[in-house]
Amino acid sequence: MSVIFSRAVSEKSVNNGRFRRLALLLPLLLSIGLFTECAALSSEPERITEEEALEAEAVLNEEDDDWLLIRKKQKRLFVVRNRKVIRSYAVATGVNDGQKQKPGDGRTPEGVFKVLQIQNASYWTHDFRDGKGEIKGAYGPWFIRLKTPWRGIGIHGTHDPQSIGKNATEGCIRLRNEELKDLKEKYIKLSMVVVIRK
Repeated sequence: MSVIFSRAVSEKSVNNGRFRRLALLLPLLLSIGLFTECAALSSEPERITEEEALEAEAVLNEEDDDWLLIRKKQKRLFVVRNRKVIRSYAVATGVNDGQKQKPGDGRTPEGVFKVLQIQNASYWTHDFRDGKGEIKGAYGPWFIRLKTPWRGIGIHGTHDPQSIGKNATEGCIRLRNEELKDLKEKYIKLSMVVVIRK
């Protein structure tokens, strides 16, 4: 009887030991599985739609290699070449949703535009009317001015990287400063086509 009991106890102890080891490994195995799944999802390239491509191609010149696509809802800026996304960046867009109607409405315009100027904005200041006064570095190192029906719309950096990914601007497209530098140095040129969509 005691032999049977001790064998049952030892089997239970072994099983408990196995259970404990499994319990310790389970979260690790799950996190590896989730990480692999997330990595697979994030490594899938972004795709542009036929409609987006046609909208840009209607105004592209033969010598144009790259163009920009900005999706306001997604808060992303894409560099497109031959209908393929070759680079993307997180952005902030207008504090208000919808198509721009008038100056000061806090909306980012939608449509097809072109790069009008590339300006050094490193010394610019701006008063956001939030009681903090003039902010140095409000536009980051560069202001990529777009030719739109409204003055002052462009792609620029920020003094507030926490705003990226949000509705936060007065109508411009805002990037992190280091990503703006990357965009400007590698891709931006005058008259570059910029498509802004919902």
